[in-house]
Amino acid sequence: MKPTRMTKILPLLLAALLLSVLIGCAPQIPVRDPEAVSRVWSVLRPLTSETDRVTARFSLQIETPQRNGRLVGQLWGYAASLVRLDLASGTGASVAMIRETPELWLAYIPSENKAYHHPSAQAGLKLFEIPVPFNAKQIGSLLTGDLAPVLGGEYSGVQGTRAGRISFSFAEGAVTRMVASEDLQTLELTGRGGWTLTCEKPYASPAFPDRQLYDRYTFSSPRDGKAVLRVKSLEPGGDWRSTDLDLALPQDVQWMRITTKPQYN
Repeated sequence: MKPTRMTKILPLLLAALLLSVLIGCAPQIPVRDPEAVSRVWSVLRPLTSETDRVTARFSLQIETPQRNGRLVGQLWGYAASLVRLDLASGTGASVAMIRETPELWLAYIPSENKAYHHPSAQAGLKLFEIPVPFNAKQIGSLLTGDLAPVLGGEYSGVQGTRAGRISFSFAEGAVTRMVASEDLQTLELTGRGGWTLTCEKPYASPAFPDRQLYDRYTFSSPRDGKAVLRVKSLEPGGDWRSTDLDLALPQDVQWMRITTKPQYN
């Protein structure tokens, strides 16, 4: 009897089914030290206040299909509510002045004399072709060792890895997995949009007691490229007044509305 197309394909289908079953039945690796799970989780989600202030300066090296270059950033404000973020080129020329609240993202481009606004900060950042999946509030919290605004909620599962690290999984939010060593010397996040964040060069600061800080953050996306953020200075306060959070615009500024939807999710 001449074999039909189905009889040729059937063994392949059975092999694929068997492989999926074996993968699904693979035993999970237990966490080496169960007490480390709660310790790591509490350190990465410290208690914060609505009045907590932050001031940070950093550099941002960007490599995308559209642009390559270096930006210098200054961030200040109340990380839980109102944040200002100024970006300049490597030569010092102002690129953008950004003001962000939970309801509105506003950016002024001096070279264009245009002001862009959108309810979503991620949509605004796409305007500058910056492959960073976080808004200014999340960046400020990340730099100060508080990952709660980034992670968004409680983890749905936890297990160990072959390297002895702890892998947290998340059923909701922008982050699907966070892998941390028990001493938090290494920290990696994976997002639903395919991006990854690697936190490197850990350090401690008496200005931020009981928090794990990092000097370098590497964002990578197969679609949007790579960005490396290096912290230059960080302090829990800063020499600024509440009025310095305002964004004074020229009277002849041209208002623009961003219609692009954010792609990070």
